[in-house]
Amino acid sequence: MINRNLYYSSFLEARERLILVIEMDDAFEIRDVIDIDLEGGTLIECFPSISALALITANIILESAGRQDTWEFDQVAVGDSNKLPSICVVYYSKPKFPIRIYASKETKIAILASEIPQYAPITREIGKKIFQWSKDKGIKRIVSVEGYKSDYTESPREIPYRVYGIGSTDSCRTYLAEKKIPPLDHGVIKGLSAVLLNEGWYNRSEVIVILGEIRQHYPEVRTAARVIEVLNQLIPSLGIGIEPILAQAEKIEQMALSMRNEANEALESESPPPVRGTTYI
Repeated sequence: MINRNLYYSSFLEARERLILVIEMDDAFEIRDVIDIDLEGGTLIECFPSISALALITANIILESAGRQDTWEFDQVAVGDSNKLPSICVVYYSKPKFPIRIYASKETKIAILASEIPQYAPITREIGKKIFQWSKDKGIKRIVSVEGYKSDYTESPREIPYRVYGIGSTDSCRTYLAEKKIPPLDHGVIKGLSAVLLNEGWYNRSEVIVILGEIRQHYPEVRTAARVIEVLNQLIPSLGIGIEPILAQAEKIEQMALSMRNEANEALESESPPPVRGTTYI
């Protein structure tokens, strides 16, 4: 005679194991490529969201790092998940994961770069994994680059682009004040920057979000140049020159926008079709 309670219990356990396997299969993971010492260093997180500002900023830093008079980055880790589109980005004939971390062992600065726009169902998980990876590598501070839409209706060019800072700890806020970076007094931070800020506050770890003003009809690379100025203040060893940025501004921005648009198309093409159902008014 079959023990129905035992049978049902076994069924539930099997279902839980299956759900766990599916969740693990879809989970975001960071794979190390090179073992590097980043103890006491900084991670600059450049994951695009409402605009291409973060991606442009990452491209500026990496392009500058290619000059002979500055340090160079190694690709030290990549991020991947079954929930992300199946794409490979190509820079200068070399294939790369759409989410990657570069780092310099001399300056102990790491850069997280991606062409994929933040994907809401997995953003929280990506943020937690990035935070944990940083802790495991001994990184002291995470600096996240984020944009916000300007409230100027005509976006006057002569008015300096505004940049604000938000810190997860008192020490971060004090550091921002010392560097004369104005704080965001009131507002809502979204996406990956929000996850990192929350994790930093909860774990008493240093996370700073730099908010750059995005103006309609004006190149985002100008905001990126202002963000780079702030990053130079926060991370003196970064040392990125602003004039070379403005000299090749159009090239940098067009490449970043092209990459982001192609990644957007890949994400949309792999998204499941909407479920048709009853509409209630």
